[in-house]
Amino acid sequence: MSKERSHGIIIDKVSRDLMIIRYDDTTTKYFEALWEIPEGVTYNAYLLVDDDATILFDSWKKGLENDFLNALSSVIDIRDLDYVVIHHMESDHSGSIKALYEKNPDITFIGHPMTNKLLRSLYGISPRFRAVKDGEILSTRNYQLMFIHVPWLHWPETMVTYIPQIKTLLTCDVFGAYTIPKSVFIEDLSDEYVFSMRKYFANIIGFYRDNVIKNLDKVLTITKGDIEIIAPAHGAVIKGDLVRKAIDLYREFALKTPVNRKIVVAYSSMYGFVDGIMNHVTQVLSDWGFNVSSYRFTDKERAGIGDLIGDANNALGIVLGISTYDTEPFPLMDYVINLLIKKLRGGKPILLITDYGWGDVVLKHVKARLEKAGFTVIDAISVNGVPTKDDLNKIDIALQSFKQAMTQ
Repeated sequence: MSKERSHGIIIDKVSRDLMIIRYDDTTTKYFEALWEIPEGVTYNAYLLVDDDATILFDSWKKGLENDFLNALSSVIDIRDLDYVVIHHMESDHSGSIKALYEKNPDITFIGHPMTNKLLRSLYGISPRFRAVKDGEILSTRNYQLMFIHVPWLHWPETMVTYIPQIKTLLTCDVFGAYTIPKSVFIEDLSDEYVFSMRKYFANIIGFYRDNVIKNLDKVLTITKGDIEIIAPAHGAVIKGDLVRKAIDLYREFALKTPVNRKIVVAYSSMYGFVDGIMNHVTQVLSDWGFNVSSYRFTDKERAGIGDLIGDANNALGIVLGISTYDTEPFPLMDYVINLLIKKLRGGKPILLITDYGWGDVVLKHVKARLEKAGFTVIDAISVNGVPTKDDLNKIDIALQSFKQAMTQ
């Protein structure tokens, strides 16, 4: 049972002397002012109270300073706070730092050597600061806090903290998820929760995926894999048998391993021409037993781009249907293509279909962009308006090649 749960705030024990202080954000509609999050998101700070030291790990989003100070003050006297560990300086985690410093200028802030400069540039403060080396340990009476640098997950100064006495890894963005879990601990890695983890990974960490496996292996080597609790800054705390499953999932996310015979179909259709084509494509793929997720940009529907990128991360393949707009790809699909290139970084088979009115100018340009980014374009077909029987025949042949590429 939570010690406190009111006004979107949860304060509860995680393990012995470690406590979570969580804020449930239902008002932010676009995470990082970019990603649609109708499911909401949490900001998780953690507090370790030992006999001789009180240590806070991260805080809440900028703009929630008063709420955070009030929540923290319900547990401790802020004047008794000895250390604040900063795992990552982005403002959804560091937003209350200045307010904490103003309440208690005797706090020692702990972070990566780069963090001190960011404290000055982002918040205009120069507090007591301890820059920790990779693998450095801070000892209190009953605990040892090991700080492990995990650069580019997802900023260069990101680090995690391992506490061997409670076998807990505090991970900030790593292992994070969107959504607002009903409880502090996740009871099962359900399809819904895995989707929220994958979406968060693809949206936020995906650009830096080349660093994920080496940093994950580094952490597991240093900790000898002796981890029973993962405490991220977004989403639920993961414990017990689910820890290994979560680690395996993170490898799956980083490697873009295909799951569930998933195919992502994304398209724009201003007047229904592309819509008709993609309905045909979706029906054929579904008849073949693929699990098809469609993301549409039409005059009646606008897909969630964050969901799309998350789904595409572990898809077998992607079908793109692009209408022509002012001699260029339809703007929202152009945006989707840019994000697929940036966040997935290639490695997926793609079937490309474009539709045009008076000029066939988009196909070659888009195909070249995708191939340069490392995607394999199985086929690229342009249709002039309403598809003819010959067009549909070409699309069916292309779908056969697409199917073969995904089932080899």
